[in-house]
Amino acid sequence: MHNIQTYSYHCHTTFSDGRSSIREMIRRAKDIGFTELGISDHLIVHKNMFQCECWKYMKNDRAAKIYNSSFKSILPYFQQHCEEIRKIAKEENFKVLVGYEVDYFPYNGWVEELKEFIGQLDIDYLHSGNHFFCDENYDNPISMTYVENMVSDKSLLNEYITRHFDMLRQCVESGLFRFLAHFDYLQRYCGDAYSENLFWTEKSSVIDALEQTNTALEISTKGLRRVGNFYPDDRILDAVSKRNISMVINDDAHIISELGADFDKAELALERHSITRRFKI
Repeated sequence: MHNIQTYSYHCHTTFSDGRSSIREMIRRAKDIGFTELGISDHLIVHKNMFQCECWKYMKNDRAAKIYNSSFKSILPYFQQHCEEIRKIAKEENFKVLVGYEVDYFPYNGWVEELKEFIGQLDIDYLHSGNHFFCDENYDNPISMTYVENMVSDKSLLNEYITRHFDMLRQCVESGLFRFLAHFDYLQRYCGDAYSENLFWTEKSSVIDALEQTNTALEISTKGLRRVGNFYPDDRILDAVSKRNISMVINDDAHIISELGADFDKAELALERHSITRRFKI
């Protein structure tokens, strides 16, 4: 078996929806033998976030503070967060990379606003991790968590899923992100409307984009905790194994006990699929 990876680039702290502090995450990384850690709290901005139809469900969620409608209004908080991570990493004498997990929205002007925003931050990387569907004009974001409350028409849900994978393709093609996180996260939320054999044309277009842009793909052990299966599933891993795409194991940890969880199982899965190309920042 491949030596077990000793870093993770996808974890969350109490700055967003995590339950452990920056210092707790760093100390846990040291305790389990990691050589470095990437902290990538959520960055989720959509111009109509507070007017979207699903906000009535989202606003009372524990993670409501991670959603916003303006890059400008959140800039000071993110600048302070970057400074805090750098400060604590120095105090703990441990290599920490500063990143953010970004939900990608392709409406006019969003990419330019994101670029201006990150240009004012002291960061090392971005990765993408979409948690929202959108309508045909990308004006109404719908959280996957609440999609069953919002969309009962299966044909309409199929349209949202199709558009979701097209958004991922556009996201990868933007070249802004070092890796794509939880490719098929909607395993968790879409029931019978989704399976590993459905939407294969759309998934293949994302895989093509990953290879063409030299963007890495995450294998997330969070899937084991949530649905009993990795994100991404076996069929996607089979396709990736035949392509020039690098993989990175991540835990999507929201609490210290999840950091590095099931990395041994992920290593075995990559070996089983003959995937040898690895991503490291």
